[in-house]
Amino acid sequence: MKRPRKGCPGEAQERLSRWLNRRANGKISLATRRIPQEMFTEEKAYLRALPNSIYRKDTSMARERRKADIMGQISVNAGKYPVPLEYRDREVDIYRTAERLFIYDIRSGEKIVEHAISPLPGSRIPNRARHHRKEHSQRELKEKLKRLFSIDSWSEFVDKNFKEYTRYFRDQYHEALKKFSQGIEREHLGQAIDLCLENRTYSMANLADTYQYYQQEAELALPKVKITSRLRGIPREKKEFQVEKRDIGVYHTLVNASSEVRP
Repeated sequence: MKRPRKGCPGEAQERLSRWLNRRANGKISLATRRIPQEMFTEEKAYLRALPNSIYRKDTSMARERRKADIMGQISVNAGKYPVPLEYRDREVDIYRTAERLFIYDIRSGEKIVEHAISPLPGSRIPNRARHHRKEHSQRELKEKLKRLFSIDSWSEFVDKNFKEYTRYFRDQYHEALKKFSQGIEREHLGQAIDLCLENRTYSMANLADTYQYYQQEAELALPKVKITSRLRGIPREKKEFQVEKRDIGVYHTLVNASSEVRP
């Protein structure tokens, strides 16, 4: 279907529109044997807007406005996508294609963050930036824990523990401080660490149990000390006790009385 050209003067534009409706689009086409205006009316119901292209992402005309919730997330296609924490409860601009979601600051127009569109409705996309900050904090805890004892095997054990329990290392860190902060025998601790490394058991709870075992073994190996009473040598008053003896007839009387009560 033909359309009038843009930029034509008013009178020319009006005449061109009438000519298109009367001649070009209003008469039977030799190619299709149909009237283009009628064909366009039928096809118009099936037309769809062109999807956004990644090459138009910098065009502000195609962006949409969204407001982040108090958790720092925006809703797009029933999914939750995170924004930086400073944008919580604030409005942002978004531009989405079939595969990517771009989020922009509404004042500066600069891109804040970019996400891959999830194919699953209702998905919650994790905030990778928060995860990296948390992981960095756990690495700091690991280095702090390694400085608790100047033992080579202890440093190796902490590295193994961090690799095995990365997601729960904060709990492992507090468990270690609770078990090994005070009154630790370095010899027994070294024995416990060596045994745990040999058996590939890297949890702080297992290390604490192993350390307690070596400590108890060392205590049992100590020479026995005979404990004497401090009251030795002090005269004590002796008391004599007499046991009363009953006549056998008393027991016969009790037995006969119980037999008479039975039905």
